[in-house]
Amino acid sequence: MNHVYYWGDRHREIFLGPERAKRISPLHEAMSSNLLFTLHSDCPVTPISPLFSVWAAVNRLTKDGYVLGPEQRIDVETALKSMTIYGAKLNFDEAISGSIEIGKNADFAVLEADPTTVNPQEIKDIYILATYIEGRPVYGQGTIRTS
Repeated sequence: MNHVYYWGDRHREIFLGPERAKRISPLHEAMSSNLLFTLHSDCPVTPISPLFSVWAAVNRLTKDGYVLGPEQRIDVETALKSMTIYGAKLNFDEAISGSIEIGKNADFAVLEADPTTVNPQEIKDIYILATYIEGRPVYGQGTIRTS
């Protein structure tokens, strides 16, 4: 999905033309066809940043600020699912990962803001407060406040 941001302008202007370029990563079509998909960075081609990938899928902005294929944008909740439960299902791991449930690995991040309520343009800038792998803090504050 990050390709829309990093190379969307070049695809639109040089390689594919506007009509073909707007269909790069046609996520809305996939969603409408009930296909599962994941967002990814192709690291090391683009930096790893799950929230950036969510931002890119929701906004479809290129480096030059052009909205490439606005009809292919997806909602934030679907983008978050594509980073979590959809990936688990596609890897046949949904019994142990992809969502927070009793008996599953407790792999999750604690965010400074709710990506479903902030301005979609701000999703990529949400600060990560903490990251947990199998229920253990591996980054950030190390404890979660419950109130």
